[in-house]
Order: sequence, then C-alpha cells, then structure tokens
Amino acid sequence: MEYSALIFDDCMDAEDSYEHLETTVDLFVRDPRCRQIVVSCSAEWLLQLAQKPRPKMMLVQMSSTPYVALLNGLKAVSQENVVVAGLGRMIESCQLDLVLDSLATYPAIYHDKDLQAFDTRLLMFSLQLAIETNVQIDSYASAIEKLSNTPLMKIEN
Repeated sequence: MEYSALIFDDCMDAEDSYEHLETTVDLFVRDPRCRQIVVSCSAEWLLQLAQKPRPKMMLVQMSSTPYVALLNGLKAVSQENVVVAGLGRMIESCQLDLVLDSLATYPAIYHDKDLQAFDTRLLMFSLQLAIETNVQIDSYASAIEKLSNTPLMKIEN
C-alpha cells in the first residue's frame, strides 16, 4: 500500500527530540511504500532539516493555531492514505507494518499518540466538518472521534 507520511508534532513535549525526527524521516525515506514525507514541526527543527534535504520530503510551517496546523499539514498530503507520526518516541518498522496492514482493511487506525494512519479523504472530511460546525479539535484522531461516524480502530503491538 502506498502512503504519505505526515510527521506532525509541536515539539513541546519533554520526550520530543530532534533525534526522533531524523530517525522517523529516515524510516520513511527507506520505506518503498512511502511516496511522500510531509514534516510539520517547530520552525527551528524545520530549518535544521532544510540544511540536509532528503528524498520525498516536504516541509510545512507549524501554525500556532491547532486547527490551522492540522489543516496545513494534511493539505500537503498527496496520497489516499496517510501515516501520522509524532516525535515522542521512535517508531519501529514492525509497528509501521502493523498499522499499514490494519489500514488496508479499516480507514482510521490508532496505535498511540505517535503513530496513527487514516484514509486521507476521511480525515479531510472530518476537518472540513470541524470548520462548518465550529468544533474545536487538537489532533487528527480527535477529528475522527468527534466528527466521523467511523470509530478509531485501536491496535497495540
């Protein structure tokens, strides 16, 4: 299954690290199923990444407004499926495989706050509905939970 990777993190939690960002980008660069890597995080870390461009990578400025940040990150995604990764921990390739296998049969997968996968259209629909109904959301998972008839499938490794 081809997908876009969206690395999305405000970089404010104690466990977030630039090392996790580089390792996560490298994981997606090596994965032949990944067609695009969108990185939306702190301006400082984006500048560091820009100094070492990698294949498939696109950088998106993180907005301070949660909804705008979510929408801007998703608007850059080009594939029908998107894997959303945070920076609180390193993602292992076996966890990525598990999430992608689940996404092949279900459109909204939640492994944990740092690894999720969605049908991009379902996610965009949920964000659009948030605008129309003025519902406050702060993550892609909360957009699905609050605004979609599709519950998150929670999986563990």
